[in-house]
Amino acid sequence: MKAFYISVLVSASFSPGLVFGQQYEIYLYNWDEFLSKSVIEQLNDTYGIALKQQYFSDESIRDEVLLSERRGAFELVVIESMKLKAFAEQNLFHNLSDIQQSLANNFDSRWVGGCGDYGIPYAWGTSGILYRRDKVVIPNSWKAILDPETENSGRISMYYEPTDLVSVALLLNQFEPFTNNEQELRVAYQTLQAQKPHLESNEYVVEYIHQPERLANIDLAYGYSGDSYILNEVDPEASWAYIVPEEGTTLWLECIAAINNGELSQQASTILSFLSQPEIAAQNAMDSWFATPSSKAKALTSQEYQNDPELFPSQEVLERSYLYQSLEPNSLQIRNRIVDSLR
Repeated sequence: MKAFYISVLVSASFSPGLVFGQQYEIYLYNWDEFLSKSVIEQLNDTYGIALKQQYFSDESIRDEVLLSERRGAFELVVIESMKLKAFAEQNLFHNLSDIQQSLANNFDSRWVGGCGDYGIPYAWGTSGILYRRDKVVIPNSWKAILDPETENSGRISMYYEPTDLVSVALLLNQFEPFTNNEQELRVAYQTLQAQKPHLESNEYVVEYIHQPERLANIDLAYGYSGDSYILNEVDPEASWAYIVPEEGTTLWLECIAAINNGELSQQASTILSFLSQPEIAAQNAMDSWFATPSSKAKALTSQEYQNDPELFPSQEVLERSYLYQSLEPNSLQIRNRIVDSLR
């Protein structure tokens, strides 16, 4: 669903027999604007856990950290389900099956299975096009950003994440987004090569909430459900909207996982359980404005939230959506080489 921005958000901790005034610090590696400050404060007030976050804006940067000794700086991370499963095979995460079993009734079964034994479902959504309603015509096709009209050239932001980037080009060419077919991947690469001269940026557009002068130069962007609210909140005068193109899209699932740096702390376990409580998950989802994978949490949210088509798309949109799938190693390598070549 974000260059490094470092933000310390202090809350507090959980432990039976907690000594009065004692506070534990737990470090979470997360997307920007992806956890409610109010929820963090409640964690602090209730359990004495100081939850501190460091943000990533690019999944490749996050993955580099997880694959290096730098992962020792964190206990928890928010990570997409397929990447979680791939990294879990390298023993990078704690098995959370016991915790997950105690929380399973809070979530829809499809999302529990999506995170496997190594993660707790956190958020889900679609990929699509972000656009300024006052600047461009509604972009009904991926062609709007891959082969744009002249007036939009140079005002487009694309996110150079290998899986998502190539999936968009595949969809435009009427291929399945998680194909392993080399010829189809070659066609996608040609599409992305042709797009490159039209880009203002190849970075995730939400990163520019900290650089408004750059954001002002972008009218169309690849993004995710919920991103338009972040962009509009930063600039109340903006008119960002979101649409799933007619060719279809991908469905992503973000999980929260515990990094295997030794024994799993009781405080980290408490955070996982705390964030999964229906009341807390509902508040977190509404404050951050992403789709919760918890049906019990959704039932506690506002009608405005439940009826938001950007967060909860219609059945028609879901029918042309592809849930993330595992890719063959060679297919992953090709996608990585595509991005390296385009950069």
